[in-house]
Amino acid sequence: MRTKSFVLALALIVPGVASAQGGQPVTLEIVGNGWADVKPGKVTLEVGYIGKGKTEAEAKRDSAALLAKIEETLKAQGLSAAAITNGEVDSLSKLRAEQMQTEDADSASDAAPIVTDAQARLLIFSTTAQADAVKEKLHAMDFTIGTLSAQPDIAGVDAAFKQVKAMALRNARADAELYAKEMGLRVARVVRISETGSGPITPGLQTKLELAMSQGPQAVFRSFKREDASTHVEKALVVTFELQ
Repeated sequence: MRTKSFVLALALIVPGVASAQGGQPVTLEIVGNGWADVKPGKVTLEVGYIGKGKTEAEAKRDSAALLAKIEETLKAQGLSAAAITNGEVDSLSKLRAEQMQTEDADSASDAAPIVTDAQARLLIFSTTAQADAVKEKLHAMDFTIGTLSAQPDIAGVDAAFKQVKAMALRNARADAELYAKEMGLRVARVVRISETGSGPITPGLQTKLELAMSQGPQAVFRSFKREDASTHVEKALVVTFELQ
């Protein structure tokens, strides 16, 4: 009774449903969504430090000791010293400015000037969680912390776009099966697939508007931004099915 009542009510608002019971096909348009989060390909953290001593040799040794502390911190996080590179970093300019301030202050005093050795390293990680853990430890040891950045995995993103299209199509098919079952019909075939839709609002934008209406603007913001710096890949398709 429930299914028959549902079909009877739907027949009043959807042309062709009543006639479908007599064998005529019914068209059904579904917006299917697919999504995936792709981890960053590389995460980098800029770290700077200044070795100090009465002589240049002492300053170099102090720098080496500070570098060893970075290596120990990485080891404690299960990482090797291979994560440390000599790549160009913005922190180096900050260190040089700090070095000049130190030298100016020393030259203004009666004490012998302290020799400094400014250094900067670029640390490479596979996840932001690793970078954040090391950043916290080094900051507590008064290292100069520069920029933390994540680079997307381009190959992974390209592959994800293909996967989410297939997911969107599967999700649309699942919804079509649900409608067909309620109407006592079956999904006969796919009539049309569109990535742009036929109206002024694209399927993807329609999904975002529905999300904003149901969960608020912050939900839309969260759908783009990921705390682990992953790249969010999303696709919406308009799929037209024929039900019999």
